[in-house]
Amino acid sequence: MAPRIKKRLACGIALSGLVAGMPAFAQSAAAQLNNEASSNTPVPGEIIVTAQRRSEALSKVPVSVSAFNAEMLQDRNVSSEQDLAALVPGLIVKSGQNSNQVSFTLRGQTLDPFSGSSPAVLTYVNEAPQSAGNTATAFFDLSSVQVLKGPQGTLFGRNATGGAILYETTKPGDVFGGYATVKGGERNYIQIQGALDIPLSDAVKIRVAGDYNKQDGYIRNARTGSTLGDTDALSGRVTLVIEPSSSFKNTTVAQYSDFGGTEGAGGLYSYHQCGEVNNGYKLTDTLDCVYGMNSPFAPTLGDGPMGEGTWPGAVPGYLAWQKAHPYEVWLSYDLPHKAHAAFVTNTTELEVGDNLTLKNIFNWADAFARTPGILSGSPFGSLNLYNRTGLGNGRPGGEEFSTKAISNELQLQGKSGRLEYIVGAFYSNTKKKEYVPVIVGDELATPLADIAYYYHQRSESKAVFAQLSYELTDKLKATAGGRYTWETAGLDQIEGSLFNLTGTTPLRQKAKLHDPSWTFNLQYQINSQNMVYFSQRGSFRAGGFNGAVVPFNDTNFFDNETTYDFELGYKFAGHLGDIASRFNIAAYRQIVKNAQHSIYALVEGNPAAFTVNVPKKRIQGVEFDGNFQLASWLEFGFSGAYTEAKFTKNIVDLSSATGVAGFTIPFDTYTDAPKWAGSVYGVVGLPIPEDMGTVKLRTDVFGQTKTYFSNNEGSITPRTQLPGYVTVDMRLSWDNISGSGFSAAVYAKNLFDKLYYNSGYVEGASGGFNTAIWGEPQTFGAEVTFRF
Repeated sequence: MAPRIKKRLACGIALSGLVAGMPAFAQSAAAQLNNEASSNTPVPGEIIVTAQRRSEALSKVPVSVSAFNAEMLQDRNVSSEQDLAALVPGLIVKSGQNSNQVSFTLRGQTLDPFSGSSPAVLTYVNEAPQSAGNTATAFFDLSSVQVLKGPQGTLFGRNATGGAILYETTKPGDVFGGYATVKGGERNYIQIQGALDIPLSDAVKIRVAGDYNKQDGYIRNARTGSTLGDTDALSGRVTLVIEPSSSFKNTTVAQYSDFGGTEGAGGLYSYHQCGEVNNGYKLTDTLDCVYGMNSPFAPTLGDGPMGEGTWPGAVPGYLAWQKAHPYEVWLSYDLPHKAHAAFVTNTTELEVGDNLTLKNIFNWADAFARTPGILSGSPFGSLNLYNRTGLGNGRPGGEEFSTKAISNELQLQGKSGRLEYIVGAFYSNTKKKEYVPVIVGDELATPLADIAYYYHQRSESKAVFAQLSYELTDKLKATAGGRYTWETAGLDQIEGSLFNLTGTTPLRQKAKLHDPSWTFNLQYQINSQNMVYFSQRGSFRAGGFNGAVVPFNDTNFFDNETTYDFELGYKFAGHLGDIASRFNIAAYRQIVKNAQHSIYALVEGNPAAFTVNVPKKRIQGVEFDGNFQLASWLEFGFSGAYTEAKFTKNIVDLSSATGVAGFTIPFDTYTDAPKWAGSVYGVVGLPIPEDMGTVKLRTDVFGQTKTYFSNNEGSITPRTQLPGYVTVDMRLSWDNISGSGFSAAVYAKNLFDKLYYNSGYVEGASGGFNTAIWGEPQTFGAEVTFRF
């Protein structure tokens, strides 16, 4: 790890006074909080969260939560999932084989590319779980984003072993009005979004919102001259609120999004030399053996350096060119992206008695994505996503994912004296169809492989849950909850699949799974602004079947992943002298058994990716954040995460899945878990007359240390370490210019044009190469908003 990164992160930590100074900080805070005038003054940045399925102040919730309201999201230029990573150190927003396939990692709980398992960090929109498919999300007109850390299985369902991200869309206002925002910037960036509130009466209100987002990508296909990673998205949302009385409220939100553009392919990062062995493991070497200088296939490849399948100096020559040309790749063809997603959520709230509310949350979702890929990120067709024969979708081809899902949750929330409670039942049914074409040796007259994995996945989940909170004293509260889930997982091989080529032997698999989730915590409110808490939780991630592994005798089955954790935290929200302040710190230790991770390998000569259960792993660390309003015109804040993650029982037997007797793999490195990640920010208000509006200059600095994108660095997939990096963002804004309702801002992302990698994609064990996607380079932009 570069010493500079350590020093910069250490400076941010030192400025906060963190762990070593925490006792003094708490004593000073307690002394200040004895002053009632100080304790009654509003604390900046305090927002309401729903981490326990009821509205509470962030500083009073006994859970590690990062939360941001609409103003915070705008001030920090958050317009996509990737932007959230800089807001929440310890949160990794990872691209898969391309920039449109994103997944979240929290506290070392991740979803590997091509995994058959469900995400470990679930996303919710208006408290409804989302299954949006393999594409980015329409990210607009949100009233808040909450990031819940650690297992959330009791109140937010199975699979949330790492955490949950809650999006709340903005609801209609009481008066006619709205806003319109226009953004523009480099790479032909244009974004137009807005919303309009239409109150038809006191009881019926509508909000209409929309977003159009178009920009050229920052990765260039040097062969075609086109850009990759282009965005071209159009979304619309309608919200209807019917509230005929104070005891009844019904909210319906319907959204449709259409996504175009192109895939943001990664470049070649490393490869395995022909015949290479790593610590006794013979490495997959398809790329170098087929396309290398001494390849027996060389006479039949391409038509020279500007053609396909060749390059001056072969594979090492291209890798050298790649490293000398960041943000460029040389691909045989471009990669158009096509996707759409729709959802409808309906929330009904009925007061059935004093302090007793019945709540029902229904969700319907439908999504489709087609994502082509040249997975080697090079002119070599070592592993591309299309078929010539069989289903034969032809270039540019692409994987196809379609998802249809419904869910319904019924809750009863109440309060009686010192007792608060929530009980409920949950049901979901998800159907997915996945088509994964694979061709190895694209340029050869007879490819080495031309196959398709084509299957239906089915998942039905039923659960009951309850959580009780009781005030033991005026300052001490205990919470206990449990959930039990029954799961049915199924997989059907569709005609044309490698495992059902003719349709005469349709393969249908089914498994019934079940497991508990639970939570227990104690919180002690020292006084109105100081709180300490202890939490202990457990959850699970449902097992299932791999669609790209031989299904006979259920050799493609993977079991439930189970986890439990311990968390100790402290929260402060008050004043230190005249300085309004907020500070949170949490230490945790999490144990995971039968951890679900992906392995990439050749199975009977065909590239395959499948989920396995790693016996045991441990993640522990410390997370902290805070901010200080030093003056009316000056604010300073920080956040950080220290993570230590390792596999403690790490040997996985692949004999059944690969058909190779005695074949075992050690999991010796941990993906997506930088040891340190942190950010600091400062906001300076510029002195102008109050009636002229508010002018602010904000600077954000984010950094993280090195990461791995392979769990098997010491065996089948070496050379997968990504270096750490530090980036700087700035934004100058002028809000409510002269009382006109207009606001304007200019901003810079990655101000000093730091070259870094957003994520890596490991294909070493199935294709003999690994790729990595660069992070966004220096980008300037501006925006204008009118509110009325």
